[in-house]
Amino acid sequence: MSAPYNPAPGGQQPGDQPSWGGYSGGNYPQQNQPGYGGSDEYQQGGYGQSGYSQPGGYQYGEYQQGGYQQANYPQQPSGYGYGQGYGGYGSYSSQPRQTIGIVGLVVAFVGAIVLISGFFLNWYSADGGHLKFSDIHKTLDGPGAPGLPKAYFGWLAWVLLALVIIAAVVANLPIGSASLPMRIAAPVIGLLGLLLTLLALNSYWDKVKDVNGGGDVGIFKHSAIGLYLTLAGFIIAGVAGVFGPRRA
Repeated sequence: MSAPYNPAPGGQQPGDQPSWGGYSGGNYPQQNQPGYGGSDEYQQGGYGQSGYSQPGGYQYGEYQQGGYQQANYPQQPSGYGYGQGYGGYGSYSSQPRQTIGIVGLVVAFVGAIVLISGFFLNWYSADGGHLKFSDIHKTLDGPGAPGLPKAYFGWLAWVLLALVIIAAVVANLPIGSASLPMRIAAPVIGLLGLLLTLLALNSYWDKVKDVNGGGDVGIFKHSAIGLYLTLAGFIIAGVAGVFGPRRA
């Protein structure tokens, strides 16, 4: 017959739970008892942390109704955020993008066709005779020809034709700031071509009058389609450069 169980003082009674790590159930502070610090701060949805500070200066507010309410959370430094400050992605997307100026190129093409056509059609027609650009050039081959008409019908008109067309085309290409000078140069060259054409013809017909002792001649006397196409071509090609590249 075994001896009756007699636990030593401080021992455990049958049915008592064992102590783990030296913490017994009787020594753990219960809710609403002295030493329990969470009863006054426990709220719905989480723990109330009114002044909990993390290293680095981040202070969180109270945890209420399923989410943290941040009271004194420092914001990110400005200038590096999306769409804000220099170097942000938004600064690039907000800049307008240039594309080819379709309208300007079409007008430049029309001006080139009109201008070139005028150089090969009749400038003057009278009494069954015709004068084209090349015919006027031939009459100025002799000695005593005035300087401006000889230069214009020799090489200057072709240079002006090429320059105004090139300037009008380049002015409508998406090449950034390089297109701006061409947008100014195209109308200037077009106007210059128009004025030099009229001045060269005026000097030419004045010389003809002096040689022939007068006559029924002049810039627009017996003029034909070729002259008007040439004048219109300089204007159209010059205006084409004003349009410039399109902004997307």
